Amino acid sequence: MINTNVEIRLRKVLGRFKRDEFVKHLREWGSIPSGCLKEVETVVAEKSTRKALVERIVQLSNIKHLTTLDVAQLDLIYHQNHPNNRKWSVFQLTKQPEQNEKHVVTSPDAFRERLGKQLSFYFKNDLCLRTRGDAWWLRLGIQEGSQAQRLSPGNVVYMVHHPHSQYLIMSSIKVSHKDFVMQALLNSLHCSEIREIQLTGRDLDSLAALALHSNSQGWFSQFRLGQVDSNPLSKGPSRKRKASSDVPDTDVVFENQKDKDHREQQILHAFGSNRQPKLQKIEYKLETRFRGFEFAPAMSLHKEPFHCRVKFEGSSVLEGIKELGRAGLTALPLPHHLANVHSLAKNHFVLADKKRTRPEQK
Repeated sequence: MINTNVEIRLRKVLGRFKRDEFVKHLREWGSIPSGCLKEVETVVAEKSTRKALVERIVQLSNIKHLTTLDVAQLDLIYHQNHPNNRKWSVFQLTKQPEQNEKHVVTSPDAFRERLGKQLSFYFKNDLCLRTRGDAWWLRLGIQEGSQAQRLSPGNVVYMVHHPHSQYLIMSSIKVSHKDFVMQALLNSLHCSEIREIQLTGRDLDSLAALALHSNSQGWFSQFRLGQVDSNPLSKGPSRKRKASSDVPDTDVVFENQKDKDHREQQILHAFGSNRQPKLQKIEYKLETRFRGFEFAPAMSLHKEPFHCRVKFEGSSVLEGIKELGRAGLTALPLPHHLANVHSLAKNHFVLADKKRTRPEQK
């Protein structure tokens, strides 16, 4: 008897694939025989409609022997290859006081089994785990409510964890499920706290880089990426620099060349020479005194903190700020809260005036 629930889920997942991705992802899935994969290649080459292609793959998948967990694995493969389709948040793990390590890390299978057991105390679920590189990818399907609710994207949570690190990256999660999932993670990883660190975005690789390598961003990224010949602290034999093959154009004259070179040095010191991690938004919540009295004299009587929000949005905000400085459209050097975003592992900030401490009276 065909499981209609599995068939509906399979069609939904396959419908997301691009034409040139079917064979690669289905081979990685491993639930279709190699002989049938050749037929899929033939159907793809015929350039038939996507609907016909999905229909043929469903026929070749032997629905009778597939489970919802099998389809969940295919869905996880899709999101591993298209992580930017989700919005992600970064969480920091805090070890328990009696532990010597940051948190207890076991094998992927042992962790999946332990987490699934912890989650089963709160709701039925299907949990699958796949490794990619040094990261563990998890897909949690929460089996609550009606059939339509179970298929809802809101009942599915994706998590990425780098073992031996103190960070976990998670997709959006319902408020009603969040506390239960967090408690299950605490018990599974033997942590005392999981704290959201106000670092969000869609580019998963950039979020991971900002969290895992916060101390080697900007100018220091060249050492992490192996773009220098040697350690700057070690003394070695000097090497003669080869003459550049580029011949300068003597007909081009730059005005204010000295200022331009100075800006380039300041930008290089703050951001380095590499492309910046992609953040789609940087948000500042201001709780400071109003400082534009020359533009709004009436505000001089306002003694309370001035509340407002400032958002920078775009495909890559950090790269945009860097280019604004290079073009001379911002005052340099940039303030700390702009120039060091890449090393602060967050993109949501609260700016407030420093509280002055009164000297003790003798």
